[in-house]
Amino acid sequence: MYKVTIPTSDNLGANDAKVLTREASISVVIPNYNGKQLLEANLPSVIVALKFTQVEYEIIVVDDASADDSISFVQQNYPEIKLLVNEVNKGFSPTVNKGIFAAQHKFILALNSDVQLTSNYFIEQFNYFDSPDTFGVMGKIVGPNSSETQDGAKFPKLSFKGIKTTYNYIPLSETPKIWLPSFFLSGANALMDREKLLQLKGFDELYAPYYYEDADLGMRAWRVGWKCYFEPNSICIHATSSTIKKLKSEKVKIIAERNRIQFNHLHLMGFQLAFFKCWLLLRCFIKLLKGNSIVYKAIQLFNENQQRVHQSKQALIHLQTKNNKNYSVADTERYILKKIKSIKYRVF
Repeated sequence: MYKVTIPTSDNLGANDAKVLTREASISVVIPNYNGKQLLEANLPSVIVALKFTQVEYEIIVVDDASADDSISFVQQNYPEIKLLVNEVNKGFSPTVNKGIFAAQHKFILALNSDVQLTSNYFIEQFNYFDSPDTFGVMGKIVGPNSSETQDGAKFPKLSFKGIKTTYNYIPLSETPKIWLPSFFLSGANALMDREKLLQLKGFDELYAPYYYEDADLGMRAWRVGWKCYFEPNSICIHATSSTIKKLKSEKVKIIAERNRIQFNHLHLMGFQLAFFKCWLLLRCFIKLLKGNSIVYKAIQLFNENQQRVHQSKQALIHLQTKNNKNYSVADTERYILKKIKSIKYRVF
């Protein structure tokens, strides 16, 4: 743990500053697959942001069996970076977990290789961890060529069709009067309490190679009594899913659908889970009538994974018991909606 004095701007004016004393240190974990050009473009911004915080830090790049020059690029240009290498391609959650389990510092930032940080990205986020029940905080993600918001705080949406993870919200005020809770943290830029993250055993590798692993991690955090937040003044620039876009669209859709099914089976209970199962079967039938077998194939993959889904569910129940918490997704939805009732916001 590293005690530092951090200069940061406040609401008094652009040139004013305040001094905060924090015990903080950061491990940045960057999973990489054929991302040499992305690392070349974005690593300098990460280093600048880390140095701006004046905290002890380390950067860990975990290469997922890249076929490009990613490894040699890091070795030659950033010898100070810890480089871990997968012998075979494993996907996001096993790759980022490898870095998480090797990390040494108080906070862990899971960061996509296609993300560029602004220099003061971390500064406003440290306050959240003064609260002992904070799991993590994410910043606002904007597109590469504009200031339009790509991702804001994750907005909860629960219906008979299951848990929706595609909605975001942002406050209409530049200085919201509350900490903004987020349904989960984007895997593109999630700053997390290392101790809590290790209790959750990182991202669930059930979701490999991609999709829903960040939503699941956030849900597990909320359900054991820890909170996720969104800091609108922490800005990063992101080219959405630049790696996944290179893959075949049908394969991506099948995996995404399988993981959606797994996610809902893990986190829904009682009649909500029953409704979701009925809706899923009806949707599958309708899709098949239209000649679309994606949902059917996803259900087949889910059936092959049912034992692992059960094991993940039991692990969550065990941690809830250990923490003396038994929150549901519906409890989380109610908490967030009640918390943000006092502010004006836009859902997108």
